[in-house]
Amino acid sequence: MQGPQAIFRCEAGGTTGLGHAVRSSALAHRLQQAGWRVSVAISDAGYAAVPDLADLPRLRPEAMLEAPADLFVIDGYDFGLDLEQKLRKAGRKLLVIDDAPTRRHEADLLLDSTLGRTADEYAEVAPHACVLAGARYVPLRPAFRRARAERWERLKLLPELPAQRVLVSLGGTDPLNHTGTVLEALAPHAPAVTFVVVMGPSAAHLETVRAQVAALPGAELHIAPTDMAGLMAGCDLAIGAGGTSSWERCCLGLPSLALIIADNQRPGAERLAASGAAWLVEDNAAAIANRFADLLADAHTRRTMAEAGRALIDGRGLDRLLLPLLPMQSILDGRVSLRLMERDDEALLLDWQRHPETRRYARSAAAPTETEHAAWFRKLLEAPDRLPLFVQEDTPAGPRPVGYVRLDWRDAPQAGWEISIATAPDHYRRGIGRAALALAAAVVPRDTILAHVLPENEASHGLFRAAGYLPFTEGWYRLSPRLTESLA
Repeated sequence: MQGPQAIFRCEAGGTTGLGHAVRSSALAHRLQQAGWRVSVAISDAGYAAVPDLADLPRLRPEAMLEAPADLFVIDGYDFGLDLEQKLRKAGRKLLVIDDAPTRRHEADLLLDSTLGRTADEYAEVAPHACVLAGARYVPLRPAFRRARAERWERLKLLPELPAQRVLVSLGGTDPLNHTGTVLEALAPHAPAVTFVVVMGPSAAHLETVRAQVAALPGAELHIAPTDMAGLMAGCDLAIGAGGTSSWERCCLGLPSLALIIADNQRPGAERLAASGAAWLVEDNAAAIANRFADLLADAHTRRTMAEAGRALIDGRGLDRLLLPLLPMQSILDGRVSLRLMERDDEALLLDWQRHPETRRYARSAAAPTETEHAAWFRKLLEAPDRLPLFVQEDTPAGPRPVGYVRLDWRDAPQAGWEISIATAPDHYRRGIGRAALALAAAVVPRDTILAHVLPENEASHGLFRAAGYLPFTEGWYRLSPRLTESLA
């Protein structure tokens, strides 16, 4: 069956920059993984400026209103309330992405992933929207979460890593040539420092910067690199803009000087600096040179910055965005949905893990100690190939956890997600296990799901068979990739 249709409206290039299109692309690709059919409405110039969009079907912007879709996503400051009202009037579900509560919106969902932002700030300008606010929702591409784990292993082995490779990335278009200013200010540090310069193919001053890089011993110029996360993770320090890319640096634990190149970046950049994850620097060569020299010489501060940035951005924002878009499942006397497990869920999960019924059919009969559980839980939240989820019931007082689902990628006995489920001790026999399996299938409909069941656990054998899982080797069940009915 075909999944639902989502259409994205964004722009890129010139003074607009690439940030809107890059984060829209990240969400679009995550929806594709979850079985959605996705297309993007964007101009010729915008489409050409962002290589990440190349594998997404494209619509002419003027055709957007007539196109059938289950969800429209609008990301940009120039589209206005009129477009939102037309879409809502036509009965379309609408997600709007914004960066400040300064404009009126007519949306079903509103995303503002600015650090420190709260939903209450949109109460007047978007009174009917469900607001997803704060840096926990930053929509970073999955590659950054994978690179985050690899980089941190390296930093644990080399806690006082010298700053030998320095990223210089000041926006894909950089119309005012901040990149050139930075390179001029820092040229005396080459070749002791290797400058890794990143620009977009439509950057206004690309040829000027190309000549500057050629004159700096050891410097590298990367134009729209295909593995930006890997390139950044291989650097030790960064000088970057205060916009979307600052969250990428935080996720990786890459200490940085943040240059504010647009007025709308200032509030977020100032909050970032207050958190200890970056130093702000003024847009002049002398200030850049001085601040860079100070940070280059201070390994302890760079390490502190890395830890502060990682604590702010965990790279799971796309999953937090996806889950509210999935259909809820019915249980006895209620409905349930999924949410990610968070750091403050550790104690609740430990209580459930220690319950005799939970341990009864677990692979390990012994309940974990508090110390063992804490270490396991930290690794669980950090692992890029694991999805720890709570099943939550919709109640008048707000959602409450009633079970959990964990999806762990594994390569044997077959490549796929191994699923583990449990119902909260006070909520047995309400159909939560059945609903959990349906919800999990909606999260990864394009992948195989595997389940290991102990021979004596007759209830689980029946549960998985009823959900469409088939036995394929001793103790194992498999659900083949499909787009479930709930996604059709």
